[in-house]
Amino acid sequence: MHWVWKRCSLVRRQDGMGILEFLVAVSLFSFTAVALIQALLVRLSISGRSDELASATTLANQVMEHVHARANPYTMVGFTDLARTNRPLSAPYAGVTNPTNRTFQIAVDVTPNADLTLTKVTVNVYRPSDADAAPLYSLTTVLDDQ
Repeated sequence: MHWVWKRCSLVRRQDGMGILEFLVAVSLFSFTAVALIQALLVRLSISGRSDELASATTLANQVMEHVHARANPYTMVGFTDLARTNRPLSAPYAGVTNPTNRTFQIAVDVTPNADLTLTKVTVNVYRPSDADAAPLYSLTTVLDDQ
């Protein structure tokens, strides 16, 4: 009799995982998976915005290169602004190409200084969906006609 008691007290049944243990394991796995998926989606969103900003920067640089490529940028600009418009742009910016499939609107603001021989040129790149918002990217230079 002593032997049976000793055997029963020392030996436990190991049939497998209980329902409570299973629920805890599934819950932990679910919380971890949701956190990882959410982090991945945030990273993808940041990557998309970064790509959009890089494309806008490339377009603004191309327009600014057209301004600087003229023999006399001061007279090429002609003191007129280019209103916010879709691509393709009119002359003298007809060669501006978009390296991605994203759509943008471009505006060129020209501000001459009557007291000096300087003109400030600002290229703004907008998202078409943002009607009255600030530009996505803005690039400014100062031109001298001397």
